[in-house]
Amino acid sequence: MRENLNVSIDWTEKLQFTATNNKTDAEIIIAVENPDKTAKITGTKPKHVFLQGLAGCSGGAIIFLLQKMRAEMPTKFSMDISGKLTTEHPMYFETIDMTFNFEGNTDVKMIKKAVQMSEEQYCGLSYMLRSMAKFNIKILLNGAIVEK
Repeated sequence: MRENLNVSIDWTEKLQFTATNNKTDAEIIIAVENPDKTAKITGTKPKHVFLQGLAGCSGGAIIFLLQKMRAEMPTKFSMDISGKLTTEHPMYFETIDMTFNFEGNTDVKMIKKAVQMSEEQYCGLSYMLRSMAKFNIKILLNGAIVEK
């Protein structure tokens, strides 16, 4: 059976909301930038939350796949994601740059395969976004660029 994902937001003040979901007790403060730029933003912008979700989706799939492949696990794994927005409304991600940083002795072929499978099959957010945005993927292993 498919899992039903639910979120709720409550307006707190100005253009700020508190977001909750049906899975955890965590709350996220989300703030929308005032178009005239007069209000100070004190929360996370919605598009930042979206990119964080993309990172969690991709990263989780990569670690899952490496475990499933019985690869030697990295000693450290992190991701850096940035998105370039269009200039006209509705502003959406035109390009997304994703850098996957691995440290350790994990087999490079397994890393490349896990990243590819994550982006093309397992992470629904990147799969969905690919029809709208250009993805630029970079993989680093112990600080050195891994060629695709």
